[in-house]
Amino acid sequence: MKNLWHIARALWQTTPAFRLALLYLVLLAAVALALPWLPLAYGPNELDLEQIYQAPFGWNTETDKSQHWLGTDGLGRDVLSNVLYGARTAFAISLPVMTLASLIGLTLGAMAGLYGNRRLYLSRALVAALLFALLPFAYYGLYLPTLLFSQGADYADFFLTGIAAVIFSLLVVVTLTPLFKRLTFLHKKTPFPTDELLLRLIEVQTSIPRLVLILVLAAIVPPTLLALSILLVLTFWTGTARLARAEMLRIRELPFFEAATSLGYTQRRLLFRHALPHLLGPVLVAFSFGLAGLLMLESTLSFLNIGVSTDLVSWGRMIAGIRTNTAAWWLVAIPGAILSLTVLALQTVSYYVLRSLQYKK
Repeated sequence: MKNLWHIARALWQTTPAFRLALLYLVLLAAVALALPWLPLAYGPNELDLEQIYQAPFGWNTETDKSQHWLGTDGLGRDVLSNVLYGARTAFAISLPVMTLASLIGLTLGAMAGLYGNRRLYLSRALVAALLFALLPFAYYGLYLPTLLFSQGADYADFFLTGIAAVIFSLLVVVTLTPLFKRLTFLHKKTPFPTDELLLRLIEVQTSIPRLVLILVLAAIVPPTLLALSILLVLTFWTGTARLARAEMLRIRELPFFEAATSLGYTQRRLLFRHALPHLLGPVLVAFSFGLAGLLMLESTLSFLNIGVSTDLVSWGRMIAGIRTNTAAWWLVAIPGAILSLTVLALQTVSYYVLRSLQYKK
């Protein structure tokens, strides 16, 4: 983290493009957080049917009403307000999703790169208990949430089913492991193929296009933010896992890591003390690139009206308003420009940080 801080500070002082991109992202995030306190004349879903399809800066000065600085859409909704609230929706989806996906990918990738196929030994009893624990996890973690979705349950119910899935799975492991250890065959330890298992899991995951999974989800359950977020987390972790695995394989061959291994340090200390500080830089760069991809995907899904609830203000849904009036160019130009600038700023920051990291190797 200190290395990244020094890189960011050096880039801020020497690279105008990095400075401009970072300033834009900070300003956009600050505005999105301060929306409830901003003196906006109109709310995001407030209708003004007297001024539909009003062009930007083309207001009528004879009226006493507050003006729509960036125009309105077909229902008289203020474009400025919707653009700002659309930024909050975009980051409310992309930030938590990419954070969870990066944590999952970093954990699995680092473990696969560190342990390989012959370094992690587990007792056969524990492996057998884990296989049995998949049953309650599948029931409480997959089947019940799907059933609750179809019945329109609230978020608290999904949270409880998630807790139940974890608790019952752990109970199965804790209960069955001592019982299985009494069997001579299951008492022995065997190498766990961590790397091979992760690679096969990534292959299966990436063989199904993400958009197909989203279409299947939209056909089964009503479009909700939680359902879409869970699906995106389960499909976006693979890129970070690949990167973390490759970096971990590289770090294992470095002299300082070989010296730490020869001193007899535990695998946990090798992972957290010596490997993770060198993994965080590339993973954070991948996080920025993934965030840009998620912003584009969220806008695309909103434009197609797939997977995202219709009560959420979104840049993609604003752009879709051009279908009813092709002359309303501002419905595409304004949210499209903000989306493009945000993605460009994220990629610019990521590019310069990545280039600096490569030069330091």
